[in-house]
Amino acid sequence: MTVVLLPPTTGYPGRIKATALTEGPRFLRNPAMGRWHRPRSGLLRDDDQVTVYDLWCGPYVYGHTALATDTVPTGDLVCATCDGRAVGAGQEPDGPAGRTLTFQPRHLTPPRHCPGSRTAMFEELTGGRVGRCLVCGDHGSLRAMGGPYASRYAIVQHDPGAHLVKPCPFHRWRALTARNGRIYCPCDTELTPDTQ
Repeated sequence: MTVVLLPPTTGYPGRIKATALTEGPRFLRNPAMGRWHRPRSGLLRDDDQVTVYDLWCGPYVYGHTALATDTVPTGDLVCATCDGRAVGAGQEPDGPAGRTLTFQPRHLTPPRHCPGSRTAMFEELTGGRVGRCLVCGDHGSLRAMGGPYASRYAIVQHDPGAHLVKPCPFHRWRALTARNGRIYCPCDTELTPDTQ
């Protein structure tokens, strides 16, 4: 049995070429770990084809050294942090001992405010008082903001527009930058507008 993995928004350093995994084993651990853990996300490194799983409790495990199982052997310990978060995030329908748990990861749904808000990621339109947000395509007022110590000319805070860029498979909409009118993720992936 495999479980659905979340995008590796926090475990991918961006300095390597990799592919995000969408499924992984239900329980895993390396031989040195004293308990079974649950995978949160995973990636396959392109250069050496090594699989790396990030665990819900924080550490990571290499796929080629990991022990994987669908059911934990009787008497073996299971990491409570991993198990509770995995069940609460919807990897499985029922929690330990039938309890209903919940966990809602922050970075999976589109952001409340456009990531281009209050930044210089805009294209200035004729007149100089209105700009087109490069992240979502909406038009917004341009203002001086930041005060005397962090002053900048930026587009005002706004809701994400209909053409918000597609999320990076690793970092979603975190820490975006603009170069030559295009939007990039910290891992140097170019993000394209959603045209649907």
